[in-house]
Amino acid sequence: MGSLLQTTQSWSSTKATRKYMLFGLLLVVAFTLHLTVSHVKRGSEDFKLSMPSMPSPPKLGRFSTQRDNLGDIYNRTLGFQKVFVMNLPERSDKADTMLLQAELTNFTLEFVDGVLGATVSPKALPLTFEHDAGTIGCWRAHMNIWRKMVEENIETALVLEDDADWDVSIQAQFVELARGSRFLLDTGSATPESPYGDGWSLLWVGHCSSEANKTDPRRWVIPHDPTVPPRGSRWHFAGHNMSRWADGPNPDPQTRVVYVQEFAFCTSGYAVTRRAAQMMLYKLGMVPFSASVDGGMGNLCKDTSLKDFRCIAPFPRLIGKSTPPGPVDRASDIQTQNSNSTTIRWKPESENVMFSVRQNLLALLNGETTFKSYFPNPSGDELTMEQITAFRGHPEYMDQPPPLLQG
Repeated sequence: MGSLLQTTQSWSSTKATRKYMLFGLLLVVAFTLHLTVSHVKRGSEDFKLSMPSMPSPPKLGRFSTQRDNLGDIYNRTLGFQKVFVMNLPERSDKADTMLLQAELTNFTLEFVDGVLGATVSPKALPLTFEHDAGTIGCWRAHMNIWRKMVEENIETALVLEDDADWDVSIQAQFVELARGSRFLLDTGSATPESPYGDGWSLLWVGHCSSEANKTDPRRWVIPHDPTVPPRGSRWHFAGHNMSRWADGPNPDPQTRVVYVQEFAFCTSGYAVTRRAAQMMLYKLGMVPFSASVDGGMGNLCKDTSLKDFRCIAPFPRLIGKSTPPGPVDRASDIQTQNSNSTTIRWKPESENVMFSVRQNLLALLNGETTFKSYFPNPSGDELTMEQITAFRGHPEYMDQPPPLLQG
C-alpha cells in the first residue's frame, strides 16, 4: 500500500513536471513565431519601400464600376482584340519603324501584307471601280483585313497604315476617346463589352478630313490638352469648327472634341468592328463601287441603307503620319507621280502629332522621362508624361454656351 502511494505521488509529480515543460515549450514556440512574423512583416515593408512606384490606373469617373474595363486600353492591344498594320513586304524600312514605335509605347502589332495593285485581277474589282494601281492595291489591302476579321472571328481591331505616327501618350488619349465614345453611345453606368462602348462601327482616329453629324449636338470636350496641335500646326482638308473653344475672351487653343461623324477620308488609323467589316466587304466589293477605299468608308457613315453603322471621330485626329529621310518619293507607296524626284528630305517629318513617337524615339530608347513637342506648344515644348496626360474631358451640347475656359 505504501509502495503504491509512493508510486502514485511520483507519477503525479512527473505529470505536473511534464505539464510545466509543455507549457514552457509552447511559450518558446509562440515567442519564436512572434519574432519571425515581425521580421517578415518588417522585411515586406522594406521590400515595398524599395519597389518603384507604378503608374496609377485611369480614373474612371462616371463609368467607374467594380468590373469596368476602361483600363483594358492599357493592355498590349489598346483595348482591341488586334492591332493590324498594312505593310508591303518589300518596305522593311517601314516595318522596322512601326515595330519600334509600338514596342516603345507598349503595344503589339500584327503585320498584314500590303497589296500591289498590279497583282489584282481586273475580274476581282467591283463594277465601276476604275483606279490606278496604287489605289487598287490600297483598297484590296483593307478588304483583306476585313475578310481576316470575319474569317477569324476578330470582334474589334485597330488598323494602321505603315507610315502612321502617334503621341507618346496614346493610351491616355484613347481613354478619353473611349469616354467620349461611351457618352455618344449612351453607355451610362453599364459595363460594355468593348472599353470603347458597344454599338460603334468605326472609330476614325486617323482621318485627314472629317465632318460631324449635323443633327447630333453632343460633344465630348477635352480642354487644355497638350497633345493638341494648335491652329497653324494642323494639316487637314476639313475638320470640326473649333471657334467655340479657341476664340473668345478666354480662348483655349488646345481643345479636342469627340463626336458622331457623317463623313471622312484618309486611313492612317481607324478601329473597326467585325460587324462593320462584314458591311464594308459588301458595300465596297460586292455591289457597284467607284470611290477610293477611304471615300467609300466615309460614305457609309451616313448610309441610311445600313442599320446602325455608327462612326465616331476625334478632332484634331489622334493618329498622324510620318515621312522618313530620303528622296521625297520614298514616303508613299500609293502616289508615285514624283518617282523621279531628286529632292531629298534630310530629317523625318511628322503630321498632326505633338509629342510624336517617331520624333521621340531616341528619348524613349534612352529611358528619358521628358519628351519634346514636334510643333511649338502653348503648354510647353518639353513636358513629362504626367504633364502631357493631365487632360480630362466632359460632355457638352452644341446648343448650349461652352463653359468658361481658363487660359
